[in-house]
Amino acid sequence: MIRRRALTGFLAAALTSACASPGIPPGGPVDTDAPKLIGIAPDSGATGISPKEVRFRFDELVTERPQCVATLNALFLISPRDGEPRVDWHRSEIAVRPRRGWKANTPYTVTMLPGISDLRGNVRNIGGTIVFSTGATIPTSFVAGTLFNWVNGAAVPRAYIEARPSGDTTIVYVAVADSTGAFRFPNLPPDTYRLRGIIDENNNKGLDPREAWDTATVTLRDSLRAELFAFPHDSVAPRVSGVVIRDSVTLEVLFDHALDPTQQLTAASISIKRADSTVVPVTAVTKPGAPTDSTGKPIPTPFRRVLPSQSLLVTLGAPVRQATILRVRAINIRGLDRISGSTERVERIDPNPPVAPVAPPSPPPASPSVRRNE
Repeated sequence: MIRRRALTGFLAAALTSACASPGIPPGGPVDTDAPKLIGIAPDSGATGISPKEVRFRFDELVTERPQCVATLNALFLISPRDGEPRVDWHRSEIAVRPRRGWKANTPYTVTMLPGISDLRGNVRNIGGTIVFSTGATIPTSFVAGTLFNWVNGAAVPRAYIEARPSGDTTIVYVAVADSTGAFRFPNLPPDTYRLRGIIDENNNKGLDPREAWDTATVTLRDSLRAELFAFPHDSVAPRVSGVVIRDSVTLEVLFDHALDPTQQLTAASISIKRADSTVVPVTAVTKPGAPTDSTGKPIPTPFRRVLPSQSLLVTLGAPVRQATILRVRAINIRGLDRISGSTERVERIDPNPPVAPVAPPSPPPASPSVRRNE
């Protein structure tokens, strides 16, 4: 009885340990190895089967409550998807099945994502995949690609990707991008697909407000590659959020979201008036240049699409030499959703901001006085 209580206490402590922080078991060498995947049943590549479940087998007991995700379900994908998969823990095995059963004549990809851990917090950083079909064949055609964050020009790791065939809107194939932003849908039947990539910030396998996403329609015959460019979508045009003076003849007008990089701008795209309604002439409106490194060379992006900016540079026909109030109006400025509109902002501009006084250095501490004996 005492030994059973001790084991129970140890298991509870291990399950509540910090993410990926191995503990030290009482006695014996310290285990720092992540669980090894020793088998998946049924065999990958099988056809004409409808298994009760797919079982992932490990060389040791794994935790039912991984520290890095909310539930064990979050570490498994069944594609095509019919909702959250049913995942059952059996000590050193994990069983996975779809919520409403396997569909007939359908190829399936069941994926275990990185994150499975043992009771000491040793986490697997690689996953596992099985492909089988409830029909007679497994297609060899596939879609591969990368999801990028269009606004900052970087690939997005762990993004959530969907592929919906045009012939059957009830089917949703799903995948998760790897650490480099690359995704792959293996064994997709030839068809026209609507791809949607989501920067899944809360890892709930769905699109939430303000999450960035992108879509593309592709026609698959054998194999193809696709690039998706996610950005936060908005139903209104960009709004002016601030005005900054760069030098006496250059203002930078800031917006609350990114601008369409394909829009052609002219001097008439921005109008400026002083507080007394006199017009400040504008000679040019341009987009900021590409980001540069410490040597002044443009920083390359992993794609050829132009990066959007969130501001415009405005060249004035007359210099601003003293502090003044300006009413800046942006006219028919278009966002990435290709929604355009006009907004304005009143801003105080000061080309010579006061310099904060520098506090004098503190005097050194006085030396302690020495009393001499009289």
